[in-house]
Amino acid sequence: MGQELVFTVERAQAVEAEPVSFAEVGLKERDHLQEWVLANPAILGEDLMVLSSEYDGFESSEGTPVYDRLDVLALDKSGRLVVAELKRDRAQSAVTMQALNYAAMMSRFSLDDVCEVFVRYQRTVGREVEEPLAELQEWAPGVSDETLGPPSVILVASDFAPQVTNTAMFLFENRIDIRLIQVRLYRTAGGELVLTRSQLLPVPAAENFMMKPRSTATTLAATRENRVRRASITQRLVASGYFQEGAPLRLIVPKGVDQDRAAIDAWLDEDPVRRGLTWQQDTRKPVVWDYDGTPRSFADLTGVIIDLATQQPPRGELWGANWILDQNGTPLNKLADMLDSTESG
Repeated sequence: MGQELVFTVERAQAVEAEPVSFAEVGLKERDHLQEWVLANPAILGEDLMVLSSEYDGFESSEGTPVYDRLDVLALDKSGRLVVAELKRDRAQSAVTMQALNYAAMMSRFSLDDVCEVFVRYQRTVGREVEEPLAELQEWAPGVSDETLGPPSVILVASDFAPQVTNTAMFLFENRIDIRLIQVRLYRTAGGELVLTRSQLLPVPAAENFMMKPRSTATTLAATRENRVRRASITQRLVASGYFQEGAPLRLIVPKGVDQDRAAIDAWLDEDPVRRGLTWQQDTRKPVVWDYDGTPRSFADLTGVIIDLATQQPPRGELWGANWILDQNGTPLNKLADMLDSTESG
């Protein structure tokens, strides 16, 4: 990934801004970066309602207090919890495990727990909440105990150690919802400080962050191409604008899938609504299942269907794009390839 450059412009003149560290200009992680995120949750990459900051009410499975503080706890529009860890400098390898520990502990939360945490946080900012559940439902109408988890994870830092990007990519490829957000500071020619943010993961070329084994060039190229095609189908479809928001789609169980195809097909056929989907222009959760109205990723959707239909967890890694057909009966993975061919031609 190329180095980011920021310029201030005035008519025909463009002056490059000077990159500076948080420490250089006396800015701190908790007093500044965290406050910016609380005031502007969009820095984390999506519409979020902040539920808590510096949350420290964790307990181990044995009931022993865990003396850690989660930087930011939030709720997305689908009713899912989001845990965010912030580092003003370079995020080292320990941050990934720290965030996953928080997500694991938050996965035990009920909607009652979330309401209690939300009320407590609002008091710290001088606001009393009389009906926390109503406010949460206004933000995320479908929120329930079931939608809260597993929480998604967001890591925010000015830079990331290779071990962090490597682990995050591994988790992302194995259906853990994790994002890396990079924030950088610049000083303009006039002395003004400017903050930029960019999402490093997931992106179509996310495999570039992997610490590759010493395989042959041919093997690495084949592996890289496969990862790009599997990981970027959603991004390619969204970027193409092929589907309008709300476009109808249909579920099938593709041949050769390593699951109980007969049981899944029978379960889907029990209620025609179960095969229906609608598209939304969201690279993280591009489809809404008609059966429950919940936005999901391809892999998450197929995992839920397999679990409901067979009463067993999915066997092995799920792809999901080849389970979904457009109105012409074309699987979405093939459609993405067709659109690529059209563009390149």
